[in-house]
Amino acid sequence: MLAILSAAPLHAGGIDLSGQDVNILFEEGGVVQIALSRVDPSVSGTLNGVDSGDIAGKLYSPKFAYKQPVADKWSFAIIYDQPYGADVRYSPDYPLSIDPLDPDTPKRLEAKASTDALTALLRYEFRPNYSVYGGLTAQSINAQIGVPAALGYKVDAVGSTNFGYLVGFAWEKPEIAARISITYRSEVEHTMTQTETGVALAPGLPNFALVSETKITTPRSINLDFQTGIAEDTLLFGEVRWVDWGALVYEPTNYIANPLVDFGEAYINYLLGVGRQFTDQFSGAFFVGYEDSAGVPVSDLTPTDGYWSIGIAGTYEFEKVLISGGIQYIDVGDAISEEGAVFEDNHAWGIGLQFTYKL
Repeated sequence: MLAILSAAPLHAGGIDLSGQDVNILFEEGGVVQIALSRVDPSVSGTLNGVDSGDIAGKLYSPKFAYKQPVADKWSFAIIYDQPYGADVRYSPDYPLSIDPLDPDTPKRLEAKASTDALTALLRYEFRPNYSVYGGLTAQSINAQIGVPAALGYKVDAVGSTNFGYLVGFAWEKPEIAARISITYRSEVEHTMTQTETGVALAPGLPNFALVSETKITTPRSINLDFQTGIAEDTLLFGEVRWVDWGALVYEPTNYIANPLVDFGEAYINYLLGVGRQFTDQFSGAFFVGYEDSAGVPVSDLTPTDGYWSIGIAGTYEFEKVLISGGIQYIDVGDAISEEGAVFEDNHAWGIGLQFTYKL
């Protein structure tokens, strides 16, 4: 009926980019999807009266998905996405950007991280209106973090490619465009091979560069997706996404104030929207999103606490091609960092574009 929700470009909580949906499994017949979304945040704060500058860089999230029926009641899908990412870079005048052993050399508190994931899925429709699905995910991760205030510390880490799994259950009633699906994704444990560097502790001593290994776990999650027709050509849809961010703790071997990254607890994102089929070719949607504030100090590398968002999306269909697009405004929650910095009145914009081809 409506192909609109997939154009909503982001789940803005923390570093969660793609939302890890498996909605392609419920497309009719065989399809190929290619999508690209961009998040453009504006995030700044102050510490001891010093402005951080706009610390958040633009984040791009590509996605490729393919789905094909393979037998009676069976279908197969493969999805590539980049589920998590970060790009943070503070002003060189910011207190945490200043190396106490080399204060005259401009440096920056900064962090970059990216992940790649390839998921293979099988779905089985075991009764009318009911189905189960599951599969495996291959995931890789890398990160670069610099904390000049910690004696010029930097770490460049590359994680092993490792595997997780997902399982799900769905109920559908096509005559009223109703569907409820719940998807569980396991955590994925990585071994990070890292090079840690820092400034010499005293004049005449060499700067250090040490290679080590550390375990890190990307979080498990549960997605509850639903939709139902509420009037002719009108659809109510939504999602509840729980992510166990408390599992993501990074403690590199030689950092002097571990943990370097610790989200502390799980978070829940909510999305609710209404879509409408305006013509045989065009459908549109309006949606809102929300994540509650935790109300506790946050990491200086992810200085946000909750959000609310509003967005619109639309799909135009002709012959075998569907073009979907969406735009979303996000009011980023105020936060106080572990070092006492105050981040207020921040926001982000997200846009997304998706092409779907019916095979």
